[in-house]
Amino acid sequence: MPKAWSEREKELIKKTMLSEGKKLFEKYGLQKTTVDDIVHAAQISKGSFYIFYQSKEELYFDILDSVELELREKIFENVFKPGLNRRDSFKLFLSQMVEILTTMPLYEQINAANYELLLRKLPEETLQKHMYRDQENVAKYFVEWMDKSWMRKVDLEALNGLLLALIQFVMHREEFGENFETTKDLWIDAISSYLIIDDKE
Repeated sequence: MPKAWSEREKELIKKTMLSEGKKLFEKYGLQKTTVDDIVHAAQISKGSFYIFYQSKEELYFDILDSVELELREKIFENVFKPGLNRRDSFKLFLSQMVEILTTMPLYEQINAANYELLLRKLPEETLQKHMYRDQENVAKYFVEWMDKSWMRKVDLEALNGLLLALIQFVMHREEFGENFETTKDLWIDAISSYLIIDDKE
């Protein structure tokens, strides 16, 4: 790292890269956005980019990570809404997850092929760290809901795997064609009916 950069400057440079990168990825997508585009928008040298990130895919993943963290806090903390029974609330929660994955610019472009490309480009350590943190962050909500008898007590790793399978299904939605919506609704209904202990039970 150049000695001329203070910690504050490093923080600002990275913040700019994340902000400008997000704009470019949303507008052009992962494949069409280049490192040259990013450094031009962030007004830094190409060498400086590689001090922070090994590839554009790593920057993209970092941006996804920050967006996901913000969304998770908003969505998970408001799953069970007053006025709706728990099962309907959980169905709405899962539907919101799917809507985010299919409509937000950063997510909607991630189909099965792009996801595989992203995984190949990322360091294994980065992926493992992300998955572990995700599971830890989400598990606290599941444990709370189970303790309150709102959710059936199941193995947490299996539950994480179930939600990951739903995400993978969404990524492969093009393969389902016209059947995607009805299959998605059935999947959400089945998951909610099994996991959630309704108010009347």
